[in-house]
Amino acid sequence: MELTCATIEEITGVNHTPESLWVSLHRRKKFTLTQKYSAFAWRGVHGAQKVGEYWIQAKKEDWAPCEYCGVPIESMQHILLECKASGQEVIWDLARRAWADTAAEWPPISMGVILGAALMEVKKEDGKKLRGKSRLIQILISESAYLIWLIRNEWRIEHEQDPRKLHAKQEVENRWWAAINKRRNIDWALTNRRAYGRKALAKKDVKNTWDGVPDPKVRNDAVGTGVIVGRASSRRPPGRNR
Repeated sequence: MELTCATIEEITGVNHTPESLWVSLHRRKKFTLTQKYSAFAWRGVHGAQKVGEYWIQAKKEDWAPCEYCGVPIESMQHILLECKASGQEVIWDLARRAWADTAAEWPPISMGVILGAALMEVKKEDGKKLRGKSRLIQILISESAYLIWLIRNEWRIEHEQDPRKLHAKQEVENRWWAAINKRRNIDWALTNRRAYGRKALAKKDVKNTWDGVPDPKVRNDAVGTGVIVGRASSRRPPGRNR
């Protein structure tokens, strides 16, 4: 936790405690983070993901390496930032390009940034926080990291690490845009004050979040397993069953 907080402080200039990191994952203000990402990040912060060293301790050494990359002990850093089978290179490039029109600097992606995404902030030169762009960078980082994790698990578990069944670049791109478009649509749905009352998002904040982010249309049949593309008006907001 301390390393994550130190990384965020180096980038944003704001000092955070481990307690504030925990609160940021637990409360998930303004629906910015999904519950699934928060659980994923919490396990990551505590080293509780079932990868690499976990399998060695469990006496299942055959599960510890990333055989495709020739890494003897797989780690979360390898999966999210280095692996050639997880789609991470394509996904982080998409996130960086989606951020480009904000004119703000894209941070160097590290484990600290990924696990501390809830604490990321974007500020004006006078130090005032830009709420919309702060939400956007948190969404881009959290959704990207979680999708990388899903793709890695699909390939290792469902596809049994078969090199012939690696996710194609186009599928990875389609799934990333599907995830981002879903978040965008949910954001706009959550501005309905009649439906959500005080919990509704401010339209100004949502507009400032998504201004400049492309909105490509992704075909349902081009997305791949387990991803649904559609309008958020027919969906529930993020919560326990998301």
